[in-house]
Amino acid sequence: MLYYRFILVSIAAIVAVVCSIVFVPDYAEAGKKTTSVKIGFAKTFLVDQPKSIADVATEDFMDVLKKTTALEGNLDSKLGAIEIADHLMSKKFDFGIFHGHEFAWAKKKHPELQPLLIALNKQTAERAFVIVHVNNPAKTFADIRGKKIDIAQGTKEPCRVFLDMLCRGAQAKNTTAFFGAIERSNSIITALDAVAREKVQAAVIDSVNLAHYKDVRGPVFEKNLRVLAQSGIFPPAAVAYLPGKVDDAIVKQFRDGLLSAHKVAAGREMMQHWRIDAFDLVPSDYAKGLESVLKDHPVSPAP
Repeated sequence: MLYYRFILVSIAAIVAVVCSIVFVPDYAEAGKKTTSVKIGFAKTFLVDQPKSIADVATEDFMDVLKKTTALEGNLDSKLGAIEIADHLMSKKFDFGIFHGHEFAWAKKKHPELQPLLIALNKQTAERAFVIVHVNNPAKTFADIRGKKIDIAQGTKEPCRVFLDMLCRGAQAKNTTAFFGAIERSNSIITALDAVAREKVQAAVIDSVNLAHYKDVRGPVFEKNLRVLAQSGIFPPAAVAYLPGKVDDAIVKQFRDGLLSAHKVAAGREMMQHWRIDAFDLVPSDYAKGLESVLKDHPVSPAP
């Protein structure tokens, strides 16, 4: 499952290398007591993923974590973004891992929260796309009301958020109310193939997986598919915290190790699966990206 890998990815990645932390200073072997740190990992990163996959991902990432930062700890992946933000403010969590748009929502409620690192993909900005057959007469998203869409298992959260916005813009409560039927293919490639064969009228996909589909099914896309709707840019996933509430030594240990994770073999292998290049410092225009995504997606979709 293509996206399934990506999810182990982006997030899980940050997850592990972030993975709730126990700071192990250089003198730990001398008997110095370690310091436990708690991390909240947005549950939206693991939509459609079985518990066994989440568990394996956490174990793998912990291995990279230890190799690059000497940190380890506990991870809570049962909460939504706003709940994690609330826990950061009440000091129940020390770090939180969010999709970029989720962090925008969190920071809107709690301006004191700050991003520490992002998950970087140098090849493509994160967007969501609604894909239809080239022969589909639809000119706007509203024209496919009542049709069948394929939302593949493991579809990225920005795609779901984008669909929700489009449906609400067409005066529908949610995707279920807007579409006549929703298919759930076991992979994004299968979903786009179904559109190409006109078995369904639309599919939703993110920019990374769309680029991959064009690599492996280029002629199919060119001959049979087209973009009906495209989102704005979603900010990269972020690791956030409340400055002044986490020991500076822990923050530095975590940040420096995560920044170098792509330099070790285990880290590089994971990032290839995750389709990200590295973890990076927060760019100067990140705040502007948060403001932009809030214009299109001001609130979290209803459950």
